[in-house]
Amino acid sequence: MELRTWLLRGTLVGLVVLGIGGRLLMRVIAHMENRTVLVLTIQGTLTVLFAGTVFGALGGLIYYLLRRFVRQLWMRTLAFIALYELITWLGVHTLLPRPQLMFMALTLVYLVIIDLMGRHRPAANRESLEAGR
Repeated sequence: MELRTWLLRGTLVGLVVLGIGGRLLMRVIAHMENRTVLVLTIQGTLTVLFAGTVFGALGGLIYYLLRRFVRQLWMRTLAFIALYELITWLGVHTLLPRPQLMFMALTLVYLVIIDLMGRHRPAANRESLEAGR
């Protein structure tokens, strides 16, 4: 049950922050590069929204696994940020430095939101997991 909850949380926050936020950030970057022609297609927008949603679900899965196996809060947060920022960097490392940093910062916003959600809901302990079986 908890896995489903974290997948849903990651997916929804990913849609909003990574998907919609990523599309808006792409618009900002295009403006910073003085691109006057507005190239905003439905297919491109749907692709970015889908990618943000999928990577949000991946973040929810990673956070769920870390909650199960890493009990120290600071260690879990550090591992979550390191793993997910590495995944993000693999996707944006070919960009120019400023857009690369902007996408890394957007990812950090997503990570902070997910981590704060995890801090407000205590991880299930082993006794309650075994009682539910």
